[in-house]
Amino acid sequence: MPPHEEDGSAPSNEATPSLGEVDLGQLSEAAFTLWKKIDTAKISRVKKKSKANASRKKLFSNEVSDFLGVKKSNWGRLSNMFYIDNGFYLLHLLDYISRVYKIKSQTNYQSNVDTYHSGEDEHVGIRYKMFDLGRGVKHSIPLSAVFFIESVDGDEKLVLTLNSQIRSWDELTEGQIIYNSLKYEEQIFWNNFREDFYTNGPLKGERFGSDLRLLDFDPNLGMDDIVLDARVKSTLERNIPGFIRATPALEQAGHRTSRGIMMAGVPGTGKTLYCKILLNMVDMTTIYVTQARMSEGFTMKHIYKLARKLSPTLVLIEDIDTIGGMDRRAVKDDSLGSLLEILEGIEPNTKVITVMTTNYPQHLDEALRNRPGRIDAFINIELPNEEQRKQMLTNMLSNVKLAADIDEDELAKLTKGMTGAYLREIVASAIISFTYDRPDEEVILDNSCLVTACEETRDRLDRGKVDITYNKMPELEEGDETAWG
Repeated sequence: MPPHEEDGSAPSNEATPSLGEVDLGQLSEAAFTLWKKIDTAKISRVKKKSKANASRKKLFSNEVSDFLGVKKSNWGRLSNMFYIDNGFYLLHLLDYISRVYKIKSQTNYQSNVDTYHSGEDEHVGIRYKMFDLGRGVKHSIPLSAVFFIESVDGDEKLVLTLNSQIRSWDELTEGQIIYNSLKYEEQIFWNNFREDFYTNGPLKGERFGSDLRLLDFDPNLGMDDIVLDARVKSTLERNIPGFIRATPALEQAGHRTSRGIMMAGVPGTGKTLYCKILLNMVDMTTIYVTQARMSEGFTMKHIYKLARKLSPTLVLIEDIDTIGGMDRRAVKDDSLGSLLEILEGIEPNTKVITVMTTNYPQHLDEALRNRPGRIDAFINIELPNEEQRKQMLTNMLSNVKLAADIDEDELAKLTKGMTGAYLREIVASAIISFTYDRPDEEVILDNSCLVTACEETRDRLDRGKVDITYNKMPELEEGDETAWG
């Protein structure tokens, strides 16, 4: 018999059996108690580790639930989308929660950054983007973050999450409010935020484009910088600044407080310059609309909705024929019907003034250019006459040294039929020619320099003329279903 069988000792090269493998009948009471303690501790460690892993996976849920004081099943959620080019909305959102609520903490989670994250959750850094809001104004704004906020009296607790999403056609940030659905039957956070944006937001009373970027403009421009016929000046003054001053009286009398003005004339007659001057003349929200500034997905309906909310508002639309005003017999799209409905539809444009410009009034649809309520004043900006051209040249040459032989009358006659844009080119061309021929001399323009520039510009004007009018348009037939108005 082997020695170990006689003394009952276990062989030293054999593993100690687990509790599940040993014959309990052969164990002493002390050995059994020891094995039980070891096995229980092992099971406990496994359970704690499993619980800790589960807790880390639910880090965001657990911390939100703890803050709100409710289980996840009782969360309420409301979302709002912010497109990436609308930095103003996100900027005001941060201002709004700072003014109206107390921010208890701000952080971020891996599960918020990565929607499809399935591993352990953890705290990560807040992710920012530098927004260029125009006019040199830049702000670093969070696109992915979580804010724990409560009302000033501490009665309302909310969690705001921001989560940036990049899709194939655009980029946006989703803002989501999480709240205690047992305590609040209806969450009105987003409604209150939007109303505050229109009342106290960064666009109220500002001058910005249809791309929601602040406008760069010359604050020194005024009516002295534009040469127009006295009658045209008076008509513009009466229909725009005059109408603004009359708004309270019109409102009291029960009349509508919206107005549409169309400025028509060939390119270079001062329509755009007058719009730039308006930016300084009126103290109200101003939206400058051009085809180039239209943001993708941001339509005229969006612009006018914003104009109504931010009223009193001036909407300046450059080249309306490029944005939906073309005659329906010449183009096949639904932009005209949409534009007409905006200008005079079911929803009134209270305290919204629209100023449009066009180079080709003959191409605009009749329902747009000849319908009070849509266009209340149609103002033709004619080519400058001889006296106006003389005044324009005097203004343009005011910072240039001139010889004593300048003949203003001759120059005014040579520029017949030219707009301000061509007159500006005459002055620029004369300066360029002088510096090219006499690079070492101080620029002093004489009459011959300017006459030569006039002749060259006249040649360009004559050679550049093309027939850009339509052939005779077909008459609208009676009962035509495509006719609006």
